[in-house]
Amino acid sequence: MLGVDAVAIDANYDSDKVVYGDVNGAQIVKIPTPKLQIRFKERIIQEFLFGRAVVKHIDKEGFDIIHASTAWASFSITLYRGIGRLRSQGFIYTSHNPLWPEDKVHMGEKIVRLVEGYTMRSSDIVIALNKTMYRALAEKVGVSPGKLVIVPNGVDIDFFRPGLKDELVLSKYGLKEQNYILFVGRVSPEKGVHVLLRAFKHISNELSKSFKLVIVGPFSGAFNVAQVSSYAEAMMKYAKEKLGERVFFTGAIDKSSLRILYSNAYCLVLPSLTEAFPMVLLEAMASGTPPIGSTAGGIPDIIINGANGLLFRKGDWKDLANKLQMLIQDKSFRDKLAHNARKFTEKNFSWNIVAEKIREIYNSIV
Repeated sequence: MLGVDAVAIDANYDSDKVVYGDVNGAQIVKIPTPKLQIRFKERIIQEFLFGRAVVKHIDKEGFDIIHASTAWASFSITLYRGIGRLRSQGFIYTSHNPLWPEDKVHMGEKIVRLVEGYTMRSSDIVIALNKTMYRALAEKVGVSPGKLVIVPNGVDIDFFRPGLKDELVLSKYGLKEQNYILFVGRVSPEKGVHVLLRAFKHISNELSKSFKLVIVGPFSGAFNVAQVSSYAEAMMKYAKEKLGERVFFTGAIDKSSLRILYSNAYCLVLPSLTEAFPMVLLEAMASGTPPIGSTAGGIPDIIINGANGLLFRKGDWKDLANKLQMLIQDKSFRDKLAHNARKFTEKNFSWNIVAEKIREIYNSIV
């Protein structure tokens, strides 16, 4: 439709063969990549090896543009470009790193910044997801304004939409329409689940006993890791002791169930301490569910306080409790924000709009 013949490349850890497939008509190629024991250092090496495998595949098949978005695989590709490989291809990098706006980071992140910074300075185009990331990349990486552009992530406004009904999904979790607050994300410290639990406990006595908090997402600190983190265990213990059955942890769920939970929630809360561009905000807003988000990272680039959602001070559970009370006590205000949130995503974040911006960037370097 947009005149771009795109191929998504993923890793194949299960065999030494290239596997071809498609998702909704988009071509997916899985290329052989060594599988290592998944610990921190091994994950880095494995991603670096995946980047090397990508270079070999591109060398063989030939592409006009490489569009990458993961730090270590992209660093591997950049190093190969630096020694003369893949010079004929344009290289675009999208940074999803939520810590770039932060001034104080740990040593591991400082190393990631060196790696990712080198990749971005070597790229033809660098995509920032929002104004906050744009400023951070310009100031801290030194990406020249001439090759730094803002293109947000998109959301499927047809899949995530208001008014979806499915009593089986709601009854599975003991929920009623617009009678619960929703959190979606990993149950990890940077997502601020502890901030949300403290705020909900503070206001719980003022709510009907049937009003619940639903926490959706994996219990690990990282993706593709099965074990329950000590943080998640602590959060579930706190919720059980302080709030009993009023808080429900679902774990990871399928997208079909998730969109029902979005569409029927009273509001979504994103209490993150760091964020680049949170997709859960777009998914909730497209579903007609007003968000309450912290002032972390790129969240204020999506939530316009008092217009399509509410903002609270990062890490401040009392401020979050006040914003929850404000929204719960005024249903008409809640409905106004819900309406505006949906319109906002339709106008700014539908995939058609985002894809057209990406196409223009591709055309500019071919």
